Amino acid sequence: MGITTSAILALSIGWTMVPVFCQAIKPVTSASASALAGITILSESPADYSLSPLIAVDGVCLSWQRPFGLADTDLIGLHSAFSKDSWFLATGLDYLSHPDYRWQDEYLSLGVAWGALKLGATQHLVYEKIADESWFTWDNDFALAFANDDYGSELRYNNARGQDASVTLSASSRLSQNARLASSYTWHKNQRNSYALATTYQVVSGFQLCSSWQSEPTRYALGLELGWNKLNLCYAVQTHPELNLTHSLNLGSKW
Repeated sequence: MGITTSAILALSIGWTMVPVFCQAIKPVTSASASALAGITILSESPADYSLSPLIAVDGVCLSWQRPFGLADTDLIGLHSAFSKDSWFLATGLDYLSHPDYRWQDEYLSLGVAWGALKLGATQHLVYEKIADESWFTWDNDFALAFANDDYGSELRYNNARGQDASVTLSASSRLSQNARLASSYTWHKNQRNSYALATTYQVVSGFQLCSSWQSEPTRYALGLELGWNKLNLCYAVQTHPELNLTHSLNLGSKW
């Protein structure tokens, strides 16, 4: 088929890196999701529509992530969300580029809310490339949630068509006027199941702290969120038991 030695080597290197990249970009791709270990029921960032169609906020967000401190590896995202009456629509792009591997996810999300009850779905078009080999795949997310100001729960089905399919059940509760706590349990199709805890604490108006812990693998995260008028900045750092720190940044606006 005319495959050169360099192409074979590039493919081998690329396929070796795929599990690392997949672990970096799934399930979290933004600073807010990284800080919260992917527990989207606590998120108010437009960037997290890529994980759940039920974020239910309007705005735009630019996200950046350096997974595990890997050189020449950046994950960049552009996200926007709009609502009309009980409906909310979101669209965005996550793009990861590396000399040996490219991954791109374009998504369109649609949700509806009836009071505290929310229902939504997301369509993903994923592009991947290793050396001269490239391919497209379609994927879907579905979610159902019941949430108010004091407590809530969310059932999320991610990557429904792929080998990374997972079902996540989350629950949240308001501990005080300024603090919220949430937990989640995720059933994975081809990986060990995992558990996560996350908290948010409003220190003062415009300044919020986020923290989380998750199992499989054990990871801790801390996030700082600053808000001024409609502008919002979020920075997060997440650990890994064997790899370097993952740094993430969100910059956007909510209205």
